[in-house]
Amino acid sequence: MLGGLRGGLLAVTVAPALAVLVGLGGCDSAPNPAEAVLRHTLGQNVAELSVQTLDGAPQPFAALQESPANSLPVVLNIWATWCTPCLAEMPTLDALGRSGRARVVAIATDASATVVKDFLRQQSWGQGVEIWHDPRGIVTREALSAKALPSTYVLNPSLTITYAVVGERDWANWQASAAAPAQ
Repeated sequence: MLGGLRGGLLAVTVAPALAVLVGLGGCDSAPNPAEAVLRHTLGQNVAELSVQTLDGAPQPFAALQESPANSLPVVLNIWATWCTPCLAEMPTLDALGRSGRARVVAIATDASATVVKDFLRQQSWGQGVEIWHDPRGIVTREALSAKALPSTYVLNPSLTITYAVVGERDWANWQASAAAPAQ
């Protein structure tokens, strides 16, 4: 289901000096455990993390700061080729990346980069998304607490997490300025 968060999902956002937990799309009083885990990532700087390219080379997150597009927020999505909600939202992440409102990086957690490459060759989307690889999701699970897929984070230009959400959503209409507060 695109067009918003699925029922019961939580969006977590950081307002200056205050973390605010906002329930969206449902009446559940208790957050899903995967969403609750993301709360501690708010304010975390990820510049020291590193995953891989699809060719197996090291891919440091710090490289995001070295790009000419480093003034844009980064939408960092953790996904897998077998994850149905991940695949449903991927075209909207691609549209966001192509819009120029944010830089979109999607980290595939499939064990095999070959599987990811083969999958990507069959897709009509992709120009707006940089694809990185974290075999078996080890870095993303440990450092980013991405225990459920998709998990998505918004990073400010200094690579600090300002927003985190679990579950599928429509990113094509997302306003980067609303979810990524000024530094």
